[in-house]
Amino acid sequence: VYRNVDAAIEARLDTTRRMPGDQYLSEEAARDMVMRATVDAVVTDSIRSQSSSSDDNRPVSFRHDPRLQWPSLQYYTREQVEAIYSDVCNSNVPVSIIMAQDGWPVDSWSQSAVNNILKPSRMKLLKGSHHFHADPDTVGDVASEIVSFLKA
Repeated sequence: VYRNVDAAIEARLDTTRRMPGDQYLSEEAARDMVMRATVDAVVTDSIRSQSSSSDDNRPVSFRHDPRLQWPSLQYYTREQVEAIYSDVCNSNVPVSIIMAQDGWPVDSWSQSAVNNILKPSRMKLLKGSHHFHADPDTVGDVASEIVSFLKA
């Protein structure tokens, strides 16, 4: 439970800072994510005394399916990933990969498998971080790239 929306936003920004690589998130994108993902918290007397009744000062908690934090039920070996990539490549389905310059770090095996086995028809590296599709400064370029790919 967070004492208010601003505390939840700061927690979301802090989580991004602790991700691997050079991750970052704009405050605007964090606010949008928090506003979509929080609900009013059940208020106890101690929490009530720390907050006011205005909309942004109400206690909130993140809502999500706790099963999302469970270990995955499906893991693929490298050979299985390579087989999937090969099947997609051989199906002649166009593939577009859009990556952020400061996005999630990709190991050399994964990058090589994408380039040499999946063989995307379009691969773009755009300015931004992991959530570049949500940040106001970069969402336009991401959307333009997607539209361009779909029109091709």
